[in-house]
Amino acid sequence: MTIIRTLFVYYSFLFILVLCSSKDTEVNNGEKVNIVAFGEGRCSDTSFWMKWHWLPMWRMLGSTGRINFEYHPYGIKTTCVDSDSGDDVVCECHHGARECLLNQLQACVIEALPNFEEYMEVVTCIQGKQNISMAAEACFNEPSKLERAKMMSCADSRHGRKLFSDHENFVAQMAPEMDWAPWILINGKRYKEAEEDLWQFLCDRFIDPRPIHCPKKIIY
Repeated sequence: MTIIRTLFVYYSFLFILVLCSSKDTEVNNGEKVNIVAFGEGRCSDTSFWMKWHWLPMWRMLGSTGRINFEYHPYGIKTTCVDSDSGDDVVCECHHGARECLLNQLQACVIEALPNFEEYMEVVTCIQGKQNISMAAEACFNEPSKLERAKMMSCADSRHGRKLFSDHENFVAQMAPEMDWAPWILINGKRYKEAEEDLWQFLCDRFIDPRPIHCPKKIIY
């Protein structure tokens, strides 16, 4: 009887451990984590997040093959409509015309390099620059798959404005309630914690088994 009682306690304890583990980690068994982010070209919060959270996280965890990422250069208080003549697109951005051009440049890069593993470094480089001329000089270094003149021409063209406008569709589909930038979705759900420490949050809540690159776990 003592042996049976001991076994019962042991397996009950194991069950509780498994149950707690399943609550702490929302994605397991080596599945990929899907991150979708929306941001604005001259938004300081977007710039800080991309340069100090997203990019370092990607450089540490990208090689694990566990992260899918999608970026949309379209934020709040942003509109794109067809012109009166119907042959162009007119856009207004949260931080003015220079932001629209930066967003359009990022949209052109994303079209030219559809694989996020290729475009993310360039899009992050463009982010927060004073204007597209400074962005082009800093971010399109030869040799590159991206021709500086071609990207500049795209950014300030009807095609570039249309590419930028198309990202509004993703807002409507995935983040209709968006009221802040950056707006970050992980596996389809918005997590504010992902703005504050993306690397830590992913490691603690979404990536299991835990890669060796992850920091020490925090109990939320």
